[in-house]
Parts: sequence; C-alpha cells; structure tokens
Amino acid sequence: MRDGMDVEELVDPLLAQFLEETRLRFETQVPPRATEPGPRPEMHQRWLALAEVLAVGYGERAGAVITKGRTLMRARTTPSAGALYPFDVLVAFQSTAGYRIYHYDAADCCLHSPFQVGDQDLAALLGMPQAWERMPAAVVAVVGRPWKSMRKYGRRGYRYTHLDGGHAAANIALAAADAGFTPAVHLRFDRHRAARLFAVDGRCREPQALVALSAPAGGQTWQGADGARHANPFAVPVWRHEGDAGSERPDAAECDNWLDIRSISTYGGESSPPPRWGTVRSVTCADEATDAADDILLPGADTAPTPPFQQVAVERTSAKGFLPGALDRASLGRALAGLRGSLAVDSADGPLVGLRVLARTVEGIAPGSYAYVPQTHALSPRGGDGASSDAVAAACVNQDVVRDAAVLIALHAPMRALRGRHGRQGLAELHFHAAAAAQRICLGGCAHDVGVTCLGGFDAERIAGLTMLNSSEEVIYVLAAGVPDASAVKWDRAPIAYSHGARRTSGAPEQIRGEESGVVPR
Repeated sequence: MRDGMDVEELVDPLLAQFLEETRLRFETQVPPRATEPGPRPEMHQRWLALAEVLAVGYGERAGAVITKGRTLMRARTTPSAGALYPFDVLVAFQSTAGYRIYHYDAADCCLHSPFQVGDQDLAALLGMPQAWERMPAAVVAVVGRPWKSMRKYGRRGYRYTHLDGGHAAANIALAAADAGFTPAVHLRFDRHRAARLFAVDGRCREPQALVALSAPAGGQTWQGADGARHANPFAVPVWRHEGDAGSERPDAAECDNWLDIRSISTYGGESSPPPRWGTVRSVTCADEATDAADDILLPGADTAPTPPFQQVAVERTSAKGFLPGALDRASLGRALAGLRGSLAVDSADGPLVGLRVLARTVEGIAPGSYAYVPQTHALSPRGGDGASSDAVAAACVNQDVVRDAAVLIALHAPMRALRGRHGRQGLAELHFHAAAAAQRICLGGCAHDVGVTCLGGFDAERIAGLTMLNSSEEVIYVLAAGVPDASAVKWDRAPIAYSHGARRTSGAPEQIRGEESGVVPR
C-alpha cells in the first residue's frame, strides 16, 4: 500500500479526502501556520497570551446560561442590553508577513482567519510610522452592529451599541494590561478605512474602538499581575488559520436600518479630530465646587484584599435584584475605587463623564446626592434625600430591579454644549468613557461582594432630579448597586422589551411614549 493508505482509501478518493481533512494533528492547533517562514520565537507565547486576553475580556463564562426566547446562550464577561451583544470583535495579529485578521467567535470559542493585511495598511489606520519595532503585537477592533440592538429597542438601541462595545473594549484593554501588554485605545480614526481594512464595509457595521496591544520588550512570561495564571478556562479560543467567510451578511431590514441611521451615526458623520494622546480616567468632577471639608472620604481597594483581575472578570455577573439590607461605606468605596484607574487614549482632550451617587441605604453616609471626586476618592454632598422606592422605580420606568438598591449611580455630561463642540465623535467618546467607568464599577462590585446592574435606559429628567444635577447636565448611563438578591429574575432578555414599553411586531419595535427614555437592565 502506498504512503500508509489502506484499501478503502485507495478505492474511494472522496473518503480519503474526508479522512485527511478530519484527522487531528497537533501542529494544526499550534500557531503560527507551518507555511509561514521563520516565525520569531516569542510569537507562540503571544498567540497564547492574546487568546487568554480575549477569553477574559470578552469570552463566555461558565455557570451562567441565559434563556432568550426558545434558545439558550451563555453569558459573557461583559454585560449587554438584553444579552444581544450588538458588535463583532476582530483581531489583527502581527505575523511574519504583516498582520493576519481574525474574527473572534465568542459563542463557538474560535478565532477564524479569512485574510492578511500589510504593516503599512495598519500603520496608516493607527496614524503610526511604518517601523516594525513600534508596531503593536495585535490590534483588537470592536465593530458595532446597530441592528442587533435597534430591532428590539428602536433608535435608542444605537446608543446601546456604543455602550455594549465600550464595555468590551475597556475590559479587553484591562485584561491585556493584566497579561503584560501595554494597551492603547483609539477612538479617533478613519472609520471607513477601518471598515475596509477589517472587511466589514458594506455589511452595516461601524468600527467603534481599536485597542492596540504592544508587547513588552524581552521574553517576559505572560501571566497575571499577581504572578499566576488565572485565565478563563471555559473560553480560551482555538485559532483557526484557514477559511472563514467573515462577518454575517445583513438582510434587507438591517440594510434599511443602516441607511436610516446615517444622520446620527459616527460612521456617517464628519471626520474625527486629530488624535491627542494621554492617559485619562473615565470620569471627572467638573460640576460646581463645594467646601471640601464636607466631602466624605471613601476607603480604597487597597484597604482590603482584592482577588486577581482575571478571576474577578470571569466571575462578574449583573445583579438581577437587590435585598433590602444596607450597604456599608467601605464596600461602596472599594467598589468605586477602580474609577481612579486610567487608560491611554487618543482623545485625552475630549469630553469625559461626571458621576453622581444617590445614596439610599449606605451605612455611615446620609441619604442624598453626592458628586464623586476621583482625585481624592471622595463623595461631595449635593443635597436631596435618598428618594423613596416608588420614586426610584418611576425614574427607571417602574422597573422592580431597582426598588431595593442601596445606591443609584448616574454618569452624566453637558450633552447639548458638547454636541456643538464635538459632534457625533463626542457622542462616541462619551459613551465609551461611560461604559469604561461602568465596567470598572462592575468589576469592583464583584471583587468586594457588591451587586451591580447597568441600566441603559431610564427617564433622564427624573434621574437628574433625584441626583440633583443642574439643567445643563444630561444622564448618559445609570447603575444600581446594593446587596444582591440571588433569587431575583431578570426580564430584559425576553423577546418583549418590557422596559421600553415596546412589543415586537413584524417590523421594528412599536414606538410609544417613553421609547427615548425607557429603561433596560443589562
């Protein structure tokens, strides 16, 4: 017999081909491709490191199964309105000949590679000189798919696309920093060029954020900052280096929706302003100053043991409800301590969000509204009271999940003034920073046993009234925190968008009063 082939393979060439294609070989699972000449020794290490970053930053997590209509899906390490995840994650990975593009399929835990691009193409997109030593080891692109959210939540779903993608981009950047990479977030780039480079142009997709990951010098071992590996064992993806059609093609309804949002989308707007690099926090305290002597200093995360980042990221969940018990001041301070962290971004001169805390039942803190001051990790009193459960629920369109929340957190900005100065780009930057701040709070809550859930929709005027914001400030995002109730049920993942008062019809969701300010627990 020839070349080890048996009789059946010689007689039936189709069977032989099938067996050849389905045989498992160790080298097919280990990057880089055998056809790529002369891989650098550290490349194998980077493949593993990046796979673990994606698994922790945006992978599925064990033990959390979501029922969506008649289907089941696993929850992921970042939250999403209605568990819709209206974005794609793609990766440009530095290889021996340019960059290879991969599509990250979180549900199937695979990275598929349809094609390759040159160094100069990625350098032009990032605004970098073509110098091999300065090029990043990988660039993760978060690409919004608005229709996935808008077909349930109407036009407000476009904002959820930015918030959901911002959670993922921020968490991937944090996971990368923990693994030893140096992350840098690009928000000011040519979105049309990015769509062409990642082959999503013409598919109703909007590139929203690029996270460039630079590898450290030397042969550093890839591991968590605490010196041990805590990757997400449930969802470390397998690299598939051959064959994939890329992102799903849109249907007619999605194409019509894409045309409808040209007037509001960042993709259809003006060109981005020049990059301004810097390391910034997601939140600022820009409203009126008060006597700092009245500020309430909060304990930081350094006052209590904190689990490793990768463990916290994988264990994070969205609280489904809250128990009536009070939250202690130390727990609140530790949950908020992550807000003092920063990220390198190309929009350091752009708008940031402020943060108000409505304290309701917090031991050691009187009920009322407080401005969070990140510089001193303090709460500055702004008046008011903790509000009744009915008032809080009404501000969240009668959503029971918030009735017993110990704290309501509002991320806000002077939207009208900022729109004039920054346009649609400002909208994208604000929503990224709001999502990044929310993700840090979610992680801080998980690390210190504080239940947190994110609310993407709400009655903005009522929330502003409860938190004592002035008329120039608009609420962008709301979080509720407190003692988690493990027995509660979350309804936003059902086919009906209860919190928006919108029921699914044969077309887009019916638009009724409150759609532009509905609430959706995430």
